[in-house]
Amino acid sequence: MLAVAMVPGTVGAASTDALQVGVTQDADTGDATVTVTRNETAVENATVVVESSGNYSGNGTYATGANGTVDLPNPQERVNATFTVTEGNNTTTASAVLVPLDESLDISVEADDANDTLTATVTQYGDAVEGASVMVNGSAYDNGTYETDANGTVEVAEPTTATNLTFVAMDGDLTAETTVAVEADDLDVSVEVDDANDTVVATVTQDGEPVENASVQVNGTDYADNGTYETDANGTVEVAEPTTATNLTFVATADGLTAETTVAVEADDLDVSVSQDENESVTITVTEDGDAVENASVAVEGNYTDAGEYETDANGTVELTAPLQTVTVDVTAEYDGLSAETTATLQGEVAEDDPFGQLVSRFVERLKDTGGDGPIGQAVSDFVTENNPGNADDKRPDHAGPKNSSDDADGEEDAPGNSDKAKNGNAGGPPEHANNDKANDEDEQQTAETEETDEEETDDDSDDESEDDDESNGNGNGNGGGPPEHANNN
Repeated sequence: MLAVAMVPGTVGAASTDALQVGVTQDADTGDATVTVTRNETAVENATVVVESSGNYSGNGTYATGANGTVDLPNPQERVNATFTVTEGNNTTTASAVLVPLDESLDISVEADDANDTLTATVTQYGDAVEGASVMVNGSAYDNGTYETDANGTVEVAEPTTATNLTFVAMDGDLTAETTVAVEADDLDVSVEVDDANDTVVATVTQDGEPVENASVQVNGTDYADNGTYETDANGTVEVAEPTTATNLTFVATADGLTAETTVAVEADDLDVSVSQDENESVTITVTEDGDAVENASVAVEGNYTDAGEYETDANGTVELTAPLQTVTVDVTAEYDGLSAETTATLQGEVAEDDPFGQLVSRFVERLKDTGGDGPIGQAVSDFVTENNPGNADDKRPDHAGPKNSSDDADGEEDAPGNSDKAKNGNAGGPPEHANNDKANDEDEQQTAETEETDEEETDDDSDDESEDDDESNGNGNGNGGGPPEHANNN
């Protein structure tokens, strides 16, 4: 039955006297019934005027019976009918579309992309029809005939390719038909680069929903992880981020659908920097795409006490000691196949033109501050020997012997405070075999030997002067060969 909502009276009536009008059609005959009520009570002898835009045999004026109803014939065509109801001083108007019986069956279709289904609903005069047959027909589709449930619905799978589907509903002698254009399921693949985890993540969706077990083929130039993968429950595939810049193509396939995308992936950006805190600690920092890199290898090269190999901590840093005097170093960082280089000038604690004694004094202070496993005498002695400006080649006499072993092969000497032996000052003290007492004894012995040698040279000079005096006085032996054999030198 086609039901029309009751409409309250609009003229000369209080709310308690309002009239309601309803229009229905019979599912077996197509006849229409107009019902007039007030407060859910039938109104007898109300006047009903029926008018329509078409040629409808039911047009005219009627009076409601004891049940408050007026019966009208089945229309021969669809018409828009108006119903004006008057009872006493109350008048109300309602309208409805009257449908012929042979056109009373209807079918509508809706797509449910979330469930990949199409739902057809069969109704007659607006009411669900149970047990109606629905035939589905489309190109490249699993066609068939289905039966509506209690809700008048039939559910079929959504096509995987774009096509037109025709739905034909049949109930007794009545039929209804509709054709809908169904778009293909929308398969999509998107890609994001996760620099924090050094990965590239591809996500496959269908109509916005993740697709599990989709096949994803990855291809890139000189890319180690080329291959075919399967999406997880989140519709994702995760591959390693390329170490060099390249284009990666992702081709997703699922249920006969295909989606493809190509992304330009930049190489990881490894960076190394050097900073110094007011001529004190030296900090080397390694980052990858701006994030700290732990366990990166760091090589420090140069005439520097702390030159060597290191590994970054959890903050991506290496902490070193400042040099005694200014020095330039080369720093190289390596991590996960990537490398970065930089050159830095480290400021020393002692200026180049400061007295050498100040450099030695600062070296000793550093040894004391850092501590060590043994006496510092030998370390200080080695430092002085190797860094004393008086040891420069241009000041060395011919008989002084070869220059220090610490001199470079090209003739350049180590800068003060930056020799290998001086490194002990920065690394925590002198070598284990260093002996302070021994060094002091050797210094005292060397001083005594020097004084004895000076005294002998002084005596020799005195003897020479005496001989010269004798010769000048005519007391020589005349043979130019010195005193006679029996002469006593003492």
